[in-house]
Amino acid sequence: MKTILHEQRMSSIAAALVTIVLGVVLIWWPDRSINFLCMLLGVSIFITGIIYILGWLARRKEGVPAFFVLPGVILCALGVWLMTSPNSVIMLIQYIFGAILIFHGLVDFQGAFALARQGWSRWWMDLLFALLTVCLGGLILFNPFGTFAALVILIGAALIFDGVSDLCIIWRLSRAFRAAEQAIREEQDLEQ
Repeated sequence: MKTILHEQRMSSIAAALVTIVLGVVLIWWPDRSINFLCMLLGVSIFITGIIYILGWLARRKEGVPAFFVLPGVILCALGVWLMTSPNSVIMLIQYIFGAILIFHGLVDFQGAFALARQGWSRWWMDLLFALLTVCLGGLILFNPFGTFAALVILIGAALIFDGVSDLCIIWRLSRAFRAAEQAIREEQDLEQ
């Protein structure tokens, strides 16, 4: 169990750091970064499709039906579409990032409530971080700025905030988990 929690914590930290780096890139190069991200996303989806197709080709002699290749073909087509026409995808960017931030905020709410159940005195700070993340996601969804460059900069700033607040919440949850684990060990020692 401890290994699973450690792996989960490490992957959450890595995701938070990637989110911060992505936010910095979006702020630094608001026009070029979206096209680059569309290309990167297209390439990764295309490669995933190729992996599906190669997996089917390797197993077709085992009697795997031909319709198992369909997800690979769809992913390849989607990847090619993203790589060749990033401008049509750019329209979706605000909804994708807005939804991601709202989702992260809801996950952060869970972390804040977990800290509250553990009796941490400043759990409300994490609740505030979660609320701000959800609000930033909503702001991105409704884009009151009108210009795309301003929206991309807002998305970048929101991603940096989300990554930093995630790191804070992960750190506080790790401390709470270690404290609870220590209390259980002490209680077990007293019983013996």
